[in-house]
Amino acid sequence: MKKSVYIIQCPPSWLKIAPLSLVYLENYLKNNGISVKVRDLNVEFFRLLKLSPKEWLSLNESFEENLFTQIEHFPSFFNALYEDIKDYEYIGFSLLKRNSSFSFALAQKIREMFPLKKIIFGGPHTLFLEHKNKLDNQSFWIIGEGEYATLKILNGTSERIQHFEEIENLDKLSFLDFSCLDMKSYSNAIPLLSSRGCRFSCNFCSERKLYKKFRQHSPRYICDLIKCLTEKHKINTFVFCDSLINYSNQWLEEFCLGLLKSKLKIKWEAQMRVDEKFDKNLGKLMKNSGCYNLFVGLESASANTLKNMNKGFSPKAALSFFKTLSESDLQFEVSLIFGYPGESETDFKETLDFIIQNKKIIPKIAQANPFVDYMGNFPDGTFPDVSSNERIKLFLRAIEAEKIKYTKNFINNLVY
Repeated sequence: MKKSVYIIQCPPSWLKIAPLSLVYLENYLKNNGISVKVRDLNVEFFRLLKLSPKEWLSLNESFEENLFTQIEHFPSFFNALYEDIKDYEYIGFSLLKRNSSFSFALAQKIREMFPLKKIIFGGPHTLFLEHKNKLDNQSFWIIGEGEYATLKILNGTSERIQHFEEIENLDKLSFLDFSCLDMKSYSNAIPLLSSRGCRFSCNFCSERKLYKKFRQHSPRYICDLIKCLTEKHKINTFVFCDSLINYSNQWLEEFCLGLLKSKLKIKWEAQMRVDEKFDKNLGKLMKNSGCYNLFVGLESASANTLKNMNKGFSPKAALSFFKTLSESDLQFEVSLIFGYPGESETDFKETLDFIIQNKKIIPKIAQANPFVDYMGNFPDGTFPDVSSNERIKLFLRAIEAEKIKYTKNFINNLVY
């Protein structure tokens, strides 16, 4: 009998782009002979409840915990969903912190109606649940990326927890096909990964613990993939979801040259790391290849805090990098973290002064949040603490007075 799995993204979560992890899983499993269907309940319920994006995306613990009960008032929808999943042997859930309450409630309902079905939980939140010893013994759990691990479970392994079953050569993956989702449900942009993992070890970052090894597609693969996707889906805007796009300036140069050689008139955005070796020629090449925005993780402009964070650059290097981006006519925005352990009032003021003094160079503040100790790395303290919240308020008042642009929805948006 052909193995089958029904994979669900539950609400609430990000609305702008398609859930990339579901597409990777669907493509990989289907290519390995599995009957698979994916369902983005996030966008479906967002439309059903007719809430504003702000209501949907704002951190609200009560809203998240009670969302399933609220949506159960649409019995016809759930009856159709249960009818849809009845012939699938496995039911998979992609867990994020925000959608975990809904996911667990729906999984429990499925267990009550279909006692023989097997439940798989994957996604980044499983790592944090394991850290807190909250994995039950009746479900399957995937820590790390999902392709190999999910296939292993579907092929009958009795191991309830799969750890970091990682693909070594990413270029061996078939080209992504988003046909399993209705792309009209999202913004007119396609998410991509040019790499998995991260070569750096910033102390504040929990994302670095989601992978064991860094791996990267070849520039040729990504260029060919983009060409394939533009032809298939008639979309020419791409959002790279990598931790960083500039692990290697040589890779980045070859990628941009490949786009230009292929005459692919696309637009793309990505996250970047401060890099002193980045030069204006590469910046202009990125601009010419279609780069329209960059998210740069500055986090602090205090030498002391940057050292404690293990960021690997100085405020002077950051300013030099920003000047190069500006001279290359590249639009960029920066993120900041306040209240990192050991950050003093002087450190905070250095960061604030840096932003104000260089407001003509730094186009926009993308995000500003207090430090959150997701993995319990600082057991002797409580983070976020009171000082970080006060610093966020002071920072906001200052940049508003200076008329510095910022994204309102991403100020203090990581804490309930």
